[in-house]
Amino acid sequence: MGASGVFATVCRYAGRNALRANLVEHAEDWPWCSLARLRQEGVTSASLIGTDEWPVRPPLNWRAAVNRPDSAAELEAVRRSVNRGVPYGEPSRQKRTATRLQLESSLRPPWRPKRTRPRKQK
Repeated sequence: MGASGVFATVCRYAGRNALRANLVEHAEDWPWCSLARLRQEGVTSASLIGTDEWPVRPPLNWRAAVNRPDSAAELEAVRRSVNRGVPYGEPSRQKRTATRLQLESSLRPPWRPKRTRPRKQK
């Protein structure tokens, strides 16, 4: 997955938040979602960023993509990145980005390793 695919996946995840929470029927119905700009009604903030302002070209039929249900794998991957602070993307991209940003600890398991030798008795 290239940089534009990674960016679109994360934007899609954020754009689906209200829909995933069953607050709206369509993602663009949420007035604080950037997709609301596509309808130009109910937009309450001039600070919403539209796809015309993205650093990459949005995928074709973006509205339909955001309204499509998430797969379990997509949700797990994005949520892992959000919850652990792990860079999102393929493992090689995660490692490169984590190294560059000094986030290597986010790639390790969140628990302490098991003791390899027994404790001394007192």
